[in-house]
Amino acid sequence: MPLLPEGLTLKGAVAEPRGRGIAASRTFQPGEIIATFSSPSIAIPDSPHLSTTCSGCLLPSSQEGQSPSTSQPLRSVKACTGCRTVAYCSAACQKLDWTTGGHKAECKVFKRVRAEGHDFLPTPVRALVQALLRPEISAAFEEMEGHVDRFRRDSGKLWSDMELQAMAALHYLGRETNAKSLAEAMEILCKSHVNSFNRLDEDVGQTGLFMNPALAMINHSCTPNAYVQFIGRKAVLHAYQDIKKGEEIEISYIDRNLHLSHRQEALRTRYHFTCTCPCCKDDMDVYQVCRAYPHLRLNSLSLAPDIQKAHDPQVPSLDKKGLLSATVEEIESWCSTSLFGLSPHEKQKQLRRRWTACKPLRDAHAHAYALEPLPHVLAEASMYFGEQGNFAYSLCISSFLASQTEPYKEAAPFAPQRVKGVFMVAKLLANTAPADLSPGAKKDSLVSSKSLLGRISTALGKIDQATMCQVLLEMVVYYAPAAHSKEWAVFHEAKDLLGDIEVLQGREMEDALVKAFMRNPNGVDERRFFNQAVLHPLQELSAFCFDIVDSEFGS
Repeated sequence: MPLLPEGLTLKGAVAEPRGRGIAASRTFQPGEIIATFSSPSIAIPDSPHLSTTCSGCLLPSSQEGQSPSTSQPLRSVKACTGCRTVAYCSAACQKLDWTTGGHKAECKVFKRVRAEGHDFLPTPVRALVQALLRPEISAAFEEMEGHVDRFRRDSGKLWSDMELQAMAALHYLGRETNAKSLAEAMEILCKSHVNSFNRLDEDVGQTGLFMNPALAMINHSCTPNAYVQFIGRKAVLHAYQDIKKGEEIEISYIDRNLHLSHRQEALRTRYHFTCTCPCCKDDMDVYQVCRAYPHLRLNSLSLAPDIQKAHDPQVPSLDKKGLLSATVEEIESWCSTSLFGLSPHEKQKQLRRRWTACKPLRDAHAHAYALEPLPHVLAEASMYFGEQGNFAYSLCISSFLASQTEPYKEAAPFAPQRVKGVFMVAKLLANTAPADLSPGAKKDSLVSSKSLLGRISTALGKIDQATMCQVLLEMVVYYAPAAHSKEWAVFHEAKDLLGDIEVLQGREMEDALVKAFMRNPNGVDERRFFNQAVLHPLQELSAFCFDIVDSEFGS
């Protein structure tokens, strides 16, 4: 039985339909940290990035480039002198991975891999090697469910691939491959497949694998009351809503904004169960899930303070047998893939196709703006314009996402995606001085006041961008610890940008108004200031969103 962090207790039994789960042993408030999971764990970067990622702190090197969402300084890394495969940014990180991360045991394995002409082991094979070499991990795997029979019966090519992975691990470990050793390795691979997490760090564009036996015991729901964030070699569990003592803690294993059929397929394929949570049982869409969130009042300090209107029956919900549901189910998969790495011309081509496919979701009579894949398509369009240097267009689309889609997809204002959305708007405001809207905007004669860019320029000219940006950054700093942690790159960059604004001369009155609003966001005068300085300008910028995307990607 894995040791549970303080605040958690075991619930249920293996024989029950949902198996064992984890319950709270005390009450937790929305945004509060429930528990931290660190050891015993497997925490490794994905293998293709081993040479450019520190295997101690799991941060990428400067060779990996930088994320569009943060300009966090990155570090240089040096290869392990033993295996020349994994890399570290410091002696401290090397020591950490040697003693805690399992590299002491696997270093000789990587030497054999190198000797046979390979650069690294695939990520699942490396995880298997660590499990077979580290007694504490092997013991932890014994407690886990692996659905081995279901994998063998239903997985087809995946099962064959896993057999090859198991044989590769045994080979490089120098162990005999026989029926017993292969069966043991296959069981661990199945358990790893079911119980490990993709330790996605979107801020630095990295993925990897995280496996902790206690964290793996938390059950799934498409309407979870908690969520997980990864910080270095740790996983931090946050409360998404009030959790009472004795209440089961649930997280979502997948993107819970997907269409019902796609969620169920993802859960059956990887985890071998059918979800029966309220969202799946009643086929709830994002608007209905938002209405059910018990703490909508928290949005009084957010870019959607009137989200209480989600309870209004006029707010759209999918007709389960109608056009919207059929459209989402048909286009969601291919419209939600990343455009990273494509040429600008190919991105433009793909965005035009996707924008056309999303037409039923953006029609005036539907207003189903929060239904995927429309938000994803808009986010890709915003990144496209940002890459082109057209920050004004990117700002308008990001403003729309932050106020019209994300608050319905994530009802909690401290949800990580919402905090990042607010941060993105703040950064784009800092890059959209009216005289420099886009690469060609300085040629005033070419920017008619009646053109789309000219109308955006006029709208920006009315905004006190420094004050609006300051309020948004204050909100990011306020919510970042609940969304992620004070170690989050977004938190530190927001604080740095705030410092730059606060030292500007001649803004004493504006600075006092911002501070007063953050102290009392529901005060009458403070609310009036927020509406005038932030919400009204945001709404005006958001109103350009569809015109912008139509102008570039419309038929």
